[in-house]
Amino acid sequence: MPTQSLRVALLAVVTLLLLTACGQQFSPLAQPTAAPSPVVPVLAVSELALGPNRIVIGLLKDGTPLNDPTLELGMRFFYLDGPSPQQLAYESRARYRGEGLPFGLYVGYATFDQPGGWGLELTIPQAGGVATATRLRLDVLAEPSVPAVGEAAIPSQTLTVRDQPDLARLTSDPNPEPAFYQMSVAEAITARTPFLVAFSTPGYCQTAVCSPNQMVLKQLRQRYQGQINFIHVEVYPYPFGESFQAQRRVEAMGEWKLRTEPWTFLVDAEGIIQARYEGGITFAEMEPALAQLAAGQPVWAPTN
Repeated sequence: MPTQSLRVALLAVVTLLLLTACGQQFSPLAQPTAAPSPVVPVLAVSELALGPNRIVIGLLKDGTPLNDPTLELGMRFFYLDGPSPQQLAYESRARYRGEGLPFGLYVGYATFDQPGGWGLELTIPQAGGVATATRLRLDVLAEPSVPAVGEAAIPSQTLTVRDQPDLARLTSDPNPEPAFYQMSVAEAITARTPFLVAFSTPGYCQTAVCSPNQMVLKQLRQRYQGQINFIHVEVYPYPFGESFQAQRRVEAMGEWKLRTEPWTFLVDAEGIIQARYEGGITFAEMEPALAQLAAGQPVWAPTN
């Protein structure tokens, strides 16, 4: 029987592979370095589209996920479908965002101004101070399926304690925060107060990050209560286990066109999406964004 540490390692590997399997399709390009990198990057997002995007990378070495907070990845972007596919479009960086998560994630940001094929060159530090570069192909959509930054939030009539007073029937979170179930998404838009809405399933998460995400949201709610409303939408209707087995999801998942979980959206007082996060989140990444949201400032333009 595997040890607890081995189970965690196996879970992390499977999780990263799941994120890739249900996510963005990409293919390696020619390596810019003579020797192949021993570290394999995994793109952990389900879609990329025109406009601002959050780029989430997992790293595997010898089949084991890395969780190294000292790593910072260089990112260089090339538009492959243009007349000069080797011309550098712009550069960015991906920072470690794995605090409290079962594996390391490295998060950067990119704004794509054209749909089609893009090349992402990742510079990955190695032991001994040597860095290697690996290239991935990204397919950028002209129109996103999931509501994007700058679009209006979908006024879903999500369940609240008025519909079901028993929190155990509203969420699979074993330690739910009652404040997350006081208003529907539609009511939050009408309230004209900034809000955060998280679509996740702590009890049946396929990516192992829903429960850590909930802990982050509870911390953020303590800091921003009275300034930002918080809503959690359970992915599966009650009874959760039966719905999970049948892959029957709540109506709001379809309305928001969400095929993966978890997703977290920040919405301003005008009902406009200011930021969206697929997969794992951390307090370090989210807190500055919520400070901007609470102040009525544009959330986009994180520092790398």
